[in-house]
Amino acid sequence: MDKKIAFQPHLASRRRPPASLLALLVLATGGVQAGSLGGAISSALEQAAQQPRVGAIRAERDAVRRQAESLIAEDPALRVKHISDRIDQDQGAYEWEAMVDLPLWMPGQRDARQGVATAIGGQADTLTRLLRWEMAGRVREALWNTALAQGRLTQAEQALASARALEATVAKRVKAGELARVDLLVARQDALDREAELQAAQVEHARTLAIYRQLTGESELPEPLFESAPKPEATTELPAEHPLLSDADSALALARAERARAQSERRGNPVLSLGGIRTRDARGTDAQHAVQMEINLPFGLASQSAPKIAAAERSYTERMADFQQTRRQAEQRLTEARVNRSGAAEALTVAERRHSLAHEALDLVRRAFDLGETDLTTRLRAEERARQASMDLELRRLEQGRALAEINQALGVVPE
Repeated sequence: MDKKIAFQPHLASRRRPPASLLALLVLATGGVQAGSLGGAISSALEQAAQQPRVGAIRAERDAVRRQAESLIAEDPALRVKHISDRIDQDQGAYEWEAMVDLPLWMPGQRDARQGVATAIGGQADTLTRLLRWEMAGRVREALWNTALAQGRLTQAEQALASARALEATVAKRVKAGELARVDLLVARQDALDREAELQAAQVEHARTLAIYRQLTGESELPEPLFESAPKPEATTELPAEHPLLSDADSALALARAERARAQSERRGNPVLSLGGIRTRDARGTDAQHAVQMEINLPFGLASQSAPKIAAAERSYTERMADFQQTRRQAEQRLTEARVNRSGAAEALTVAERRHSLAHEALDLVRRAFDLGETDLTTRLRAEERARQASMDLELRRLEQGRALAEINQALGVVPE
């Protein structure tokens, strides 16, 4: 059942609301056309300015990928050496040597770093979905707080209208001599109580709508308000693409890639050195030139690489534990959402029966009051019971939508 929840002016009250309240109501009703829930979530994400986080992760992915695609494993280095006899013999002998050191990739190291880049990119993708899912939860909460406040406001308006009508009826009967003047005072007091309730409902609705507007930048609640219900079989277990699980899995994948990288780099990188040498034995002799090439092969002792590998293994184990804990928490939220939805359905059934009985009794009391067979106190008690039943029924109906939104949130359903 779809309902349009939008703020409307309240003309039932005889008193004008305070100027500050009117200003807040005008601010909250900016006249913007109601959009979809997905649009409200997108607007809230823009307001939150979280997208740069995703961009920073993707920039890190690109940097790691460029490094893995490089021809050398680390920064090259220039070595220059000069030998001369100027200090002691000064016969003009010298030697110049220049070498460029080029760290080389070991087998599997480039693939390991490409794996790290891919895992980082996966984190960026899952973070995008996670941020939208988290914002969807905040928007849904603010939305239904406002919808429930609107429901209370609607019922308060109707209660005030009924109290005003009863007051007018009592006034006529007092004038006709059928009722005592004290009954008119009681009726007026009841109308004032309903007016106070209406003003409190107005403030609460304005407050919740202001929170929704601050979150999303929109003044109207989305249409339709009620979300589509998932298939019954879809609510039994978490989907594999749940944003929370996907984010935890991407963190685990990155830890796995970092572990593979640490294992591939257990040995230092070989260094290929290329350069030349120029020598002269004494003044007047010709200088000699030669090309040089060196290769530096590290031993790769296990004692030296063990701390780095152990740290990567610990990080992977921690991410694995985090993933399992995240899954359990998500499953618990889904179970709670299913229970809440079932309870909301049962509460609606009871509220419908209570509403029917209370209004049936009210009709009887009204007829008896009109015929003079009962007093005003009995009439007011019946009116109060019917009012409470109507309020409860309206809220229970709205709770159906809230419970549905909670189970969609628990299932990771995010409107686009």
